[in-house]
Amino acid sequence: MGFKKIVLGYDGSEPSKKALEKAVELTKEFEAELFIVAVVKPFEFAAIDYIPTEEIEKYEKEEISKEKTFLNEAEEYARSKGVGPFTKVLEGEPAEELMDFADENGCDLIVVGYRGKGGFKKLLLGSTAGNLVKYANQSVLIVK
Repeated sequence: MGFKKIVLGYDGSEPSKKALEKAVELTKEFEAELFIVAVVKPFEFAAIDYIPTEEIEKYEKEEISKEKTFLNEAEEYARSKGVGPFTKVLEGEPAEELMDFADENGCDLIVVGYRGKGGFKKLLLGSTAGNLVKYANQSVLIVK
């Protein structure tokens, strides 16, 4: 069984760089399409009603710009290995956005890096990788 469309969740971190390497390797092996997706999390301050709209818009623009820079680096790496990926920045909760993107684009594999947050942080924040494993309709590869 081979994969035809692979989506990689990428944020420029070391774990996502390892996941990028694996996703590119699998893309070449299966002659698949590669989608590299970054997700900007929504503004998460409890006092959001007290923060001026301009500040929120500035935050979002900065985050989108940062993610586009990461995607450009990932695209360069993939192209250097002979893979021409599609890239996109999404906004929302990472696991949900990756699952929706995979569903909407007919992807059959989701690849992400493992951050290893554990204990109380994991309990409070949840885990993108964990949520993907539990709820995605596709196979999920978590790269350590």
